[in-house]
Amino acid sequence: MKQQVIVFLSSLFFLNLMLTSCQDDDNTPETPTNQVTTATQYKDVETINSEINALVENVFNAESGFGRNPGASVNKVSNCVIINTEAVENTQSIVITFEDGCEINGEAISGQIRITFEVILNTASTIDMIYSLENVTYKDIAISGGATSTFSFESNTQNDSLTSNFGINSSLVFAWTNGLTATSESNLVNETFIVTNTDVPSDFEFYTLNSGTSRTTFSNGDVYAVEITTPLRNEKNCAYTVSGRVATSQNSETTTLDFGDGTCDNIATQINSDGTETTIEL
Repeated sequence: MKQQVIVFLSSLFFLNLMLTSCQDDDNTPETPTNQVTTATQYKDVETINSEINALVENVFNAESGFGRNPGASVNKVSNCVIINTEAVENTQSIVITFEDGCEINGEAISGQIRITFEVILNTASTIDMIYSLENVTYKDIAISGGATSTFSFESNTQNDSLTSNFGINSSLVFAWTNGLTATSESNLVNETFIVTNTDVPSDFEFYTLNSGTSRTTFSNGDVYAVEITTPLRNEKNCAYTVSGRVATSQNSETTTLDFGDGTCDNIATQINSDGTETTIEL
């Protein structure tokens, strides 16, 4: 069962990390009712999150030995990054350095990403990980901040089952050359349930439940938010989310996506702010 934990760690590690948000405080502007004007910049935020998270996952997978493919290549930027790893007792540090001229999707990227994690093997087995961005610039956008996460699991030898919990809190700040900034923050939880067929160890079933919220606020007042109002359920043999609800907002406009009653299909219901329902194909 411990080996199964290792197999699933990499895939769980960055699940849904791309959801972004901004922490509320006394200085946060009220949500405007007008249409957003930063849709292009928000796409940049989503792209940056996606690329950085994929890179961190691949490097962690390759360098730590805990991922699904230990020793695997770093992905499409592997020819222009330098990776240094250092271990001190139970703590391991990985530093990713982008060389001069390094690009992702044809856009220049520079700076460093530092990953640290600690493995604690006890009755409450946990793995703690932190990654931080240092002087990172992508597509002329300066990005700072990072993420913290805790992964824990509990094994039941009587029925050969495993329940895991993965919580992550991320906070990133984006700054454009024209003075526009955006702060994003997320609070996400992933629960995974695995049951193994004791007669056929290679045969197992699992499903995940994902929940949490995220929010991205731009300095001009535009607000983008994501809230999983009903946990999203994904199953081993289905390529689509089988149930759950997620609401996405752009300023005052909110759209809810309902994935159904548990049936494995590519059909979902989109509910607009005015209550209009539309059946869509995923």
